[in-house]
Amino acid sequence: MSAALKKGRNELIAEEAAKRAPKRILDVAYAHGPNLALANIGAEVIGIDPLGRAAPFAAMRRFDVNSAPLPFTDGEFDMVAMGCVLSHLSHPLKFLAEVNRVLAPSGILIVSSPSPNYYWETVVNVFYHHFKTRVSKSKHIEHFFEFTRYTMRTILGRAGFAVEKEIGSTFQLVKTNLRFDVSKRPVLAFEIIYVAKKTGSPEAFTVIEDDAGKIVKFDTELFS
Repeated sequence: MSAALKKGRNELIAEEAAKRAPKRILDVAYAHGPNLALANIGAEVIGIDPLGRAAPFAAMRRFDVNSAPLPFTDGEFDMVAMGCVLSHLSHPLKFLAEVNRVLAPSGILIVSSPSPNYYWETVVNVFYHHFKTRVSKSKHIEHFFEFTRYTMRTILGRAGFAVEKEIGSTFQLVKTNLRFDVSKRPVLAFEIIYVAKKTGSPEAFTVIEDDAGKIVKFDTELFS
């Protein structure tokens, strides 16, 4: 097994973060704990976690991002990093708008999300009634949303970000120990890491087709 195959999501996020030499990072934990790999890249890391799990960061705060706005001032960080968080949130767009707020201009967001097009995800969905009692309880109870590569760009774009890079994380043949490096082939990965740059402010609009078939840009509330 090559060294690349030993890198999990957290290591890949930290590796990408280190390339950009951030000074101050906000690490957002939720279903999974803090990204401990970020402690080794030479940046000041502030972590938040709903269970208050420990990490060797400059500061750790017990905080649930589903319950309140981020407890930080505007533009306080030049990078925000989070693993599988968006799938567990009741209002992903609202949270992304908060991330935009606490990032400095041109700040970087590194976020991962499970791919609904992963080969085993497709198998489980096609044969749902066969597998429904065999998948993890967390998938039934806590995964509220899944994002394709298209929809991730849609929500990030509406929240004021532009995707610059994708990194594939993990491809394993189920019931075997065979794992493959798909970091450069995100289309094959179980989870995709998106590197996005803050390009502006969130935009609260959608598009609607009127009775005449004309596409109308419709201002609405997306971030409450």
